Amino acid sequence: GIVVLAAYGLTVPVAVRLGGSVALAAAALAGGLCLAGAASALLIADRLQGPHGALAALWLGMILRMGVPLAVGVTIHWHGGPLAQAGLLWYLLVYYPITLVVGTVLTLPPRDRRRTPAF
Repeated sequence: GIVVLAAYGLTVPVAVRLGGSVALAAAALAGGLCLAGAASALLIADRLQGPHGALAALWLGMILRMGVPLAVGVTIHWHGGPLAQAGLLWYLLVYYPITLVVGTVLTLPPRDRRRTPAF
C-alpha cells in the first residue's frame, strides 16, 4: 500500500496537468484496483503454501492480480464517461507493473544468511 501511495504521489502532478480532478480520480481508482488485485494475490499465496498449493497459488494469484484491474478497467472504458476519457487504462498501465514487482518481491522466500558459500 505504501508503494502504491508513493507512486500516486508521483502521478498527481502529471494527472492534474493532463486532466484535472477527473484524472486524479482515475489515477486513484487505477491504483486502488491494482492494489486490490495484488493484495488478494498475496493473500492467496500466503494461504496456499507448500509444494501442493504452489501451482494453485500461482494461477489464482495471476488471475486475481490481472483480472481485478483489467475487468473493472475495461468495463469502465467500454461504458465511457469521464474516467474513461481521463485515461483510466493508461493509469492501470502505470500501477500494474509497480504492484507486480512489489508483490513478487514480497512473495519470494527470505534469504538464508547463514548459508556458507558452495566453493
